[in-house]
Amino acid sequence: MPFQQEFRSVRAALRQLSPVVVDVPPAIRLTLLQRYMDMSMRNGRLSLASFALLLFGLAYEAPLGPRVFAWLALAAVFGVRVVLARRLLARLDPADPRSDWRYDALVLLASSVWGLAPIALHGSISLLSQYCVVYAAFVATALLAITYIAALPASLVLVAASVLPLVGFMVWEGPGVMVLLALGTLVCAVALQLRVFSIHGTLLQALAAERQNATLVQELQVYRQALETENASLDSSLRAAAHAAHRDPLTGLFNRRHVTAFAEPLAEAVHAGREQVTLCMVDVDHFKQVNDRHGHRVGDEVLRAVGTLLGARLRDGDCLARVGGEEFMIVLRQCDASRGRRVAESVRHNVAASEIRTRAGEVPITVSVGLAQWAAGETFDAVVERADRALYDAKHSGRDRVEVDGNDARRMSTVPMDFLPTGPIH
Repeated sequence: MPFQQEFRSVRAALRQLSPVVVDVPPAIRLTLLQRYMDMSMRNGRLSLASFALLLFGLAYEAPLGPRVFAWLALAAVFGVRVVLARRLLARLDPADPRSDWRYDALVLLASSVWGLAPIALHGSISLLSQYCVVYAAFVATALLAITYIAALPASLVLVAASVLPLVGFMVWEGPGVMVLLALGTLVCAVALQLRVFSIHGTLLQALAAERQNATLVQELQVYRQALETENASLDSSLRAAAHAAHRDPLTGLFNRRHVTAFAEPLAEAVHAGREQVTLCMVDVDHFKQVNDRHGHRVGDEVLRAVGTLLGARLRDGDCLARVGGEEFMIVLRQCDASRGRRVAESVRHNVAASEIRTRAGEVPITVSVGLAQWAAGETFDAVVERADRALYDAKHSGRDRVEVDGNDARRMSTVPMDFLPTGPIH
């Protein structure tokens, strides 16, 4: 910040009786006031200790007894200033940061003590001791300037309140060393204050950069949280989409896409002879009549009920899917055609013996099943086609029955048709 602009800011702050520059963002003004209070509290403790040490040293030379209450009152100014600074620091309002004029007046009084101390002790101590007091007052003035770098208007006023009485006293003492000392004190105070102006400008730039960085970090955190939320939403959408892509929306069963993906890793095991897989195609008998007689809503209820009944006869490792309007597909793992027929008969009997209740009342339903065992060297589409042909045979042989593909039927063992398991076949 250029010196002239900074000086105008300080002048505007002094007009408003503010200890800090007022034309800065509220967040920076709050930081400046916090530092003003904090450093004032520290300076107050140091001043109290220094003042007590000075009086202790002068007590051997000057009769302080008659004025002891006055000295104690001045010392109390430093103490009260420390206590008040701590209270005001805790009560600063971030939305409208401002200091208390009574506290500012107390700080001004405490600073004036150092400038008035040589005058108060004039005539009661030796010249050497007087020089010591003047030197102590000047050191206190320098400390004031350095302490209140964050509060430039306060620094200017407090240094003036301390150094002007001191310079006036030295000039009043008469020509000679005191005048030269007064001139040197004034020049040093002005130079020190100009340096404080420069440091204050650097401090404001640093605070502005710090505030900007904090804002950027906060914005980045907001963006990161928004991105994480968006990613979580996207992941959820992807999972939902993946679920929907592999599920039949009506029955909640798997669809043909999932069955195809399910069969891909089985192909190598079947071709290597490590696993036997049997495929069942299931079709609901006379389903069109159900729709025509009771409506599609009842038909949907029937399909959901059939899906539940089919799944009740399967193991966890098997796969059940709806692959058409009223057509279902079952992939049985570790299962040859003979065992697959037993499962198919169990499934068929379970549907036929169940009471499927709908909004139109109880609807009798049967299913036809065609099955084929997946042969080594055969594609999945080929075994599906063979199972479809077996299903076609079942439909044209009277329905409510199980038919095995001709190739499998010739090599499978005979299974009693009246053996109907009531649960999953392991």
